[in-house]
Amino acid sequence: MIPTVDQVVSEVEKLAADLPEVCRTRRIGTSRLGEPLRMLSVGHGRRNALVVGCPHPNEPIGLRTVLDLARRVATTPELREGMNFSWHFVPCIDPDGTRLNEGWFAGPLTIRNYHENFYRPAFSDQPEWTFPVLDERAFFDRTLPETEALARVIDELRPSFQYSLHNANFGGVFFILNGGLPGMAEDLGRVAADQRVPLSLGPVDTLGWDTAAPAVYLMPPAETLIEAAARGTRDSVRHGGSSAHYAERYGTTTLITEVPFWHDARADDLSESGRSYGDTLRHTAVELRDDRGVLSDLYEQMRPWLVVPTPMRRSIADTLATALSAAAANEAVADDTPERPATVAETFAASTLVHMLRLRAAGMMRRQLAVEHAAGNQPPESRRIRRQVDELFDTWCAAGETELSQDPFPVRQLVCVQSEAALAVVRRLASCG
Repeated sequence: MIPTVDQVVSEVEKLAADLPEVCRTRRIGTSRLGEPLRMLSVGHGRRNALVVGCPHPNEPIGLRTVLDLARRVATTPELREGMNFSWHFVPCIDPDGTRLNEGWFAGPLTIRNYHENFYRPAFSDQPEWTFPVLDERAFFDRTLPETEALARVIDELRPSFQYSLHNANFGGVFFILNGGLPGMAEDLGRVAADQRVPLSLGPVDTLGWDTAAPAVYLMPPAETLIEAAARGTRDSVRHGGSSAHYAERYGTTTLITEVPFWHDARADDLSESGRSYGDTLRHTAVELRDDRGVLSDLYEQMRPWLVVPTPMRRSIADTLATALSAAAANEAVADDTPERPATVAETFAASTLVHMLRLRAAGMMRRQLAVEHAAGNQPPESRRIRRQVDELFDTWCAAGETELSQDPFPVRQLVCVQSEAALAVVRRLASCG
């Protein structure tokens, strides 16, 4: 269903070998575990488009999109020289993290299977969110090798267009721009409509952000996002800037397309839900804190018995911190928003946030305990905690399966959304010279 890292790299190298007159590959860096990071370049236009796959390793639809879009531009001259663009594809910027998700790539794409095999790095381990920020209020310079490789590419190419390929979980598609040209946001809405993927009209990750059009959000400054991620936690700075922030120095237009795994009719339902928006957000904050309390207590019981060093341990702690910052964000928006009814889309989005964070944390806790026990580290207390975590995970999976849809979008449909969104933005840039 979704290709593995090895399969994508193999397909990219094959495309370059089959079409050497327009394609070339080269190494741009090395991952933390020593894996070569490759880039495919297609065409010889004066302006550059940079496409990055798997900036978050639990969001791998972009692996297929890289292959689809690279083949299209390689075999369609008007998408290259016709628009005076060269295209550059980094198939997977985080191969180490992506390999830790490959257990669910072959399907079935269910809530349980996804979260049983789930891994999402802590903010400080994400290539996408560890670009340097030199503002004293949110100073960050703990860059990763993958981040540094991508920064070198951005410095070299000074891209007119940068594209970060992401996935949401439930409902509909949404987009993030760092500005863009007039008409660009409307173009993206038409892409979603043409591909029959509903817009996500209730914000989750983008709560409180400005919009350019329905489900098209404007990227806030890095300092604003760093402050928001730390709110309600013990940390002052949890991450740095994004690739979008870094590329702004070159006047780059950056697009992020978040395509959903599972379809749900509530995603774009603007009818009234019967609840106020403020109450919806405050209730979500309470649920997030309650879940975090339960999970944090279990994690504190686990920690003395953990001896195997895995990235899961940092990720669990970071997910628990994210629940606190998300709760604070919901409360802040509730306090700043005039009283009004919440739409069905908004209440649905709020509920997905609760399901998402609890299942992510519990799923990674189970994986860490499984590694410990497989290594022979299974004292009675650790086995007891594992049973409790398993029971909690089962309960929350059942709740997710009852309250949310498990109707997956065809991968091909999601790839078309991501590919057509890229082409819409590049056509708009090309038309403006």
